[in-house]
Amino acid sequence: MTLFTAEDLRMTFGDRRVLDLPRLSIPAERTVALLGPNGAGKTTLLHILGFLLTPSGGRIRYRREAVRYTDGALRALRRRITLVEQHPVMFSTSVAGNVEFGLKIRGLDAPTRRRRVDQSLERVGLRALAQADGRQLSGGETQRVAIARALACEPEVLLLDEPTANVDIENRLAIEDIITTLRDTRGLSVVFCTHDHLQAARLAQEKINLFNGCLDPRHYDNIFSGPCVQTPAGAQCVLNGQLRLPVPPTDQAQIRIAVDPRRLRLRPASAADVENGFKGRVVQLYEEGHWIRVVVAAGLPLAVLMSPQDYRRSPLRIGDTVHLVCPADAVSLL
Repeated sequence: MTLFTAEDLRMTFGDRRVLDLPRLSIPAERTVALLGPNGAGKTTLLHILGFLLTPSGGRIRYRREAVRYTDGALRALRRRITLVEQHPVMFSTSVAGNVEFGLKIRGLDAPTRRRRVDQSLERVGLRALAQADGRQLSGGETQRVAIARALACEPEVLLLDEPTANVDIENRLAIEDIITTLRDTRGLSVVFCTHDHLQAARLAQEKINLFNGCLDPRHYDNIFSGPCVQTPAGAQCVLNGQLRLPVPPTDQAQIRIAVDPRRLRLRPASAADVENGFKGRVVQLYEEGHWIRVVVAAGLPLAVLMSPQDYRRSPLRIGDTVHLVCPADAVSLL
């Protein structure tokens, strides 16, 4: 079943176009990652899906019903969909009081409220902090309490805006474990924003790529800015003062580029005369869907997506030195 469908969805702030989506479809009862770099429009789309922001144009359906942007209709929808912001605010009460807040607004009786608070804090692993001051938590604990507060309302859809941004490793792993558990919860749909492709691969069943407010199937892992220099071989972008990548012809002095990780190639360190190649060290290996993701440190981290067949032919290990080859058609100007 389809959860959200949108046609000609647009959002503008003044003269700036933030979203332009001719068509969008998000399935129900799945965990969906909204992927894209900063400024891609992920948070704006999440607020529109949470019915906290009215789009500038277009049509949206929720569970096949056309959305009416009237106060009464929006209030009813907001009770079915809960958004956890990237920087949630805790009220000046206990952790349990924070989780209970939305339940009081909904008019639930005290025994039901207590039961849901206990269950929700248990789900995020913070039941022991029920009586702690909600304003004295760490950033990661605050995020987990905000998720518990959302879950206590038993929404149909949980929206998470960069849920692991700016949290320590312990809380990041805890939040990812919460999302993994929610993924298997019957009847619940989860949509979360991230710019981390590895995290999306671990947690999401579906992925939607955004770039400059538009749907884009390309992988925007490797996005860099740097000066452009003209050489006899053509234009090159200089990264980190040492890396030179071939770029399409341009007369701009400062450019922003994307390097397609599917077009990068790895060669043994012993290979000689590698054109458009430079040495680096493998620092990360990860299976991502139908790909093997290899992160190579070469003055800066570059992600490479290898097919399983290519990986079996040239198995790699963390710490291996390799030649990373960047064909000219792997780089695009942004």
